Amino acid sequence: MVTPFKAAIPFIFALSAMAQPALLGVRAEPTRPEVQKVYAEHITDGTGLTVRAITPQTAAAQHLRRGDVLLAADGRSLRSPADLAAVVQNKTAGETLRLELLRNGEKMETAIVLDARNAQPALNKEQTSEINRLLLLLVPHGQETVDVPAVRRHLLKLADAGLAEKDEYATCILHMRHGEYMLSIKSTERVLSIRSNHPDVPDTVLRADFYQRDTTRLPEQLEQLLLNAEYYRP
Repeated sequence: MVTPFKAAIPFIFALSAMAQPALLGVRAEPTRPEVQKVYAEHITDGTGLTVRAITPQTAAAQHLRRGDVLLAADGRSLRSPADLAAVVQNKTAGETLRLELLRNGEKMETAIVLDARNAQPALNKEQTSEINRLLLLLVPHGQETVDVPAVRRHLLKLADAGLAEKDEYATCILHMRHGEYMLSIKSTERVLSIRSNHPDVPDTVLRADFYQRDTTRLPEQLEQLLLNAEYYRP
């Protein structure tokens, strides 16, 4: 009776080794309030993520279009990009992701067989230092406030180094992860926002006036989450 059990062990390990993290290949942002109002019948309670970019030659490119509003993933309502990332993170390549979406005012559903994600890049010492420097800018020592323009400049630097995303409007997004929780640090020319799917940390928006240097301080819980976060490439 022992031999068959031993023979099965390598097979179980082989299945585990074959499992690869899943990739959706979509960049989506919270849907603008004016769009939510127009389609209030379908978009409720601040939900909805508007698709801004899709990675070519992925399964998502065959099912989704830029401008689609993603309402739910596997039955989970989507309020922030971190919500979508958390659902995908819990899947492996080859599994199916069921999306509820709005396209041109029409509500529809689609099922996407997820692609395999490349292994997370190993950051060298210099890259790690740059990420840590950004976190220290966001979580300054003592009672100092966040220097939002400095954060913006550093995010642009990280984008030039390929660590953060940057689109044609110079919007920068850096993705971080702490355990199962996802964070996205986003900067436009005027606004810095940090979004998280952690239940105890609400989305935080810091308004920055680059002429008057409007600064603020992050909530303590968000500071702790950031200090323990690590770089993540979605």
